[in-house]
Amino acid sequence: MRKPVQKFGGAHTEKKLAKLEAYLKAYSTALKNQNFRLIYFDAFAGTGDIQIAGATPLLEGVDEYAPFIKGSAQRALNFGKAFHRYIFVEKSQSKVRQLKDLRDGFPAIADRIDILHGDANYHLTNFCSGTNWKNTRAIVFLDPFGNQISWKTVVSIAETKAIDLWYLFPAGLGVLRQISKNKGVHETHRASLNTLLGTEEWHQTFIETTSAPGLFDENENQERRATVESVTRFMIERMKEIFAGGVLDEWLPLGSRGIHMYSLLFAWANPSGKAKLAGKLARAVLRSGNRGRA
Repeated sequence: MRKPVQKFGGAHTEKKLAKLEAYLKAYSTALKNQNFRLIYFDAFAGTGDIQIAGATPLLEGVDEYAPFIKGSAQRALNFGKAFHRYIFVEKSQSKVRQLKDLRDGFPAIADRIDILHGDANYHLTNFCSGTNWKNTRAIVFLDPFGNQISWKTVVSIAETKAIDLWYLFPAGLGVLRQISKNKGVHETHRASLNTLLGTEEWHQTFIETTSAPGLFDENENQERRATVESVTRFMIERMKEIFAGGVLDEWLPLGSRGIHMYSLLFAWANPSGKAKLAGKLARAVLRSGNRGRA
């Protein structure tokens, strides 16, 4: 009987994955007659199935759960030979085993599927630097839980001039929650944000420092002035500095219970005129539902 594989998320999880799936379909169709090797790289591949949080056994005493939705890896593999290579990265050893089970379910393309165990930043930067991008194009999907992706990794993606990137950027969960409303940010969190954003300029943008007279000296107050939307816009502007193709000014706000925790961003590294199609396809995908705008 089917057991729960990966349990989290809700309607926003399906929405995110539906956007990715729609873009994979449009992308593989647009490039099917081009002489490129097409690669799909999933840096946080998870497992084949996702059980929505809060699901309960269908019948008491029966080890059967619902509802399940297809994860990003399974959705990508459903495109079969449209992609010449699939790369799935997972830090969890148990999830790696489940990904291998998923691969066994696709015998016709099993030799195209690479499953890597370890850190997403490490494997992704190696992929970017070790691939011949003259005849290769790729889609990279970054779906971290928090601040796991470093800015240096994003730079390595941009430098390929050949990758289309979907990035579930943790604007609310990973950035805003690390900044106190009136006490600034702890040094540990500061280091995390520096790594994520690749600069310390966020401090001046997200936090307003004022002085107030005290009994013996002036007291310094640090008030958070950032919002999830302004954090998202900050990241988009940062990405525009490195992606020679472009970065959409639109994004999809996502999060459980209607709370904006993440912003689904899209950027393309290829600066050629033909590559502008990537932006058009992604914009159409995002506009098929609710979105934010810079």
